[in-house]
Amino acid sequence: MTMMSDLLQDLVEEILYRVPITSLRAVRSTCKRWNTLSKDRILCKAEARHQFIGFMMKKYKLCSMRFDLHGTFNEEGGDEFVDPSIKELGNLFNQVKISRVFQCDGLLLCVTKEDNTRLVVWNPYLDQMRWIQPINTYHRFDRYAIGYDTNGKHKILRFLDDREIDRTHVFAYEIYDFSSNSWRVLDITPGWEIESYQRGASLKGNTYFIAKEKQVFEEDGEYPEPPDYLLCFDFTTESFGQFLPLPFQHFFYDAGALSSLRDEKLAALFQSEDRSEVEIWVTTMIETNTVSWNPFLKVDMEPHYGLSFMFNYAGGSFFIDEEKKVAVVIHFDASETTRYKDAAYIIGENGYVKKVPLGGSLNFSQYCCPLVCCSSYVPSLVQINQTAAGFKKESDEEEANLQAQIRRLTVN
Repeated sequence: MTMMSDLLQDLVEEILYRVPITSLRAVRSTCKRWNTLSKDRILCKAEARHQFIGFMMKKYKLCSMRFDLHGTFNEEGGDEFVDPSIKELGNLFNQVKISRVFQCDGLLLCVTKEDNTRLVVWNPYLDQMRWIQPINTYHRFDRYAIGYDTNGKHKILRFLDDREIDRTHVFAYEIYDFSSNSWRVLDITPGWEIESYQRGASLKGNTYFIAKEKQVFEEDGEYPEPPDYLLCFDFTTESFGQFLPLPFQHFFYDAGALSSLRDEKLAALFQSEDRSEVEIWVTTMIETNTVSWNPFLKVDMEPHYGLSFMFNYAGGSFFIDEEKKVAVVIHFDASETTRYKDAAYIIGENGYVKKVPLGGSLNFSQYCCPLVCCSSYVPSLVQINQTAAGFKKESDEEEANLQAQIRRLTVN
């Protein structure tokens, strides 16, 4: 009888290509060979097909994402092919609403929406999660980042921001250490401001933010608005670095977002509030206190959607494909006919723009702009103590179903 471990490698790779991220646990438990291939082969095959595999937040739900850019620029002049697959995650994540998501090193940090008082860290590859208990009350505008130091110790940074007392006052910085399961208050006196919607981007264990110098009010009540900079939080020194230059002049209502590229480079998107052109830049070198940039793309959106079209300054997210010289910006279509329908805007060289609907029609008062939190998922072997014991049985049942799905794929 032929065993699953006896299947030809090409067939196994095709199976792994079809398996969702959330099924990786079932793949790993099939056999030792599949466990190895799930780490070494699935990502290589996805990259060869110009696939972006990761996670995104959509309508306050965490979703798995597979975005295929194969054939976006069809040289033979045939139909273009862009195939997004977005699926809500089950188990824990269909029971709670998620307001924010952050990622680093294959781990996802999720903040619940209802009361902003619960944090959960999830390792999708090992299917492990850990609930994080606070030492202080959580607030609506608190900000977070997840990273690791040079010893490989993972940590969470938290900005405490109580705007009911002072609209712009961040009164403390705390850090959570996974190894000790404890919080500490950091001795930081900031000379900068980071807006609550700036989620930052993780790169090599650290997190980079778009920030500005702290504003000083003049006697007449007016003050010049300072431009924004790039600012790094170093999880080894547990401190912020110096201001680094952005490749553009970014101000408050301009669209600006950061994205990491395979944990090697940082990409920055910019669109001025009074211009229709979108710029994307990529780092050629980046460290905690130094950075250099190269232009990647520049596209004028006016010929496609009019002069007033602008990406959301408070919610933009994007990812890029360096080889195909293309970027995907997650946004929404705010026309009268779509009622804020989620969309992905694919932009490329020579003014190329293509809009791909993602569903999710809502009134603006109910709307949650979709966010890509991880577009190039890399499996992580970081162990997280699983405290959600109540989901164990359901998870086992799901794994049995996934095993059956995998066996059906071998037959088809």
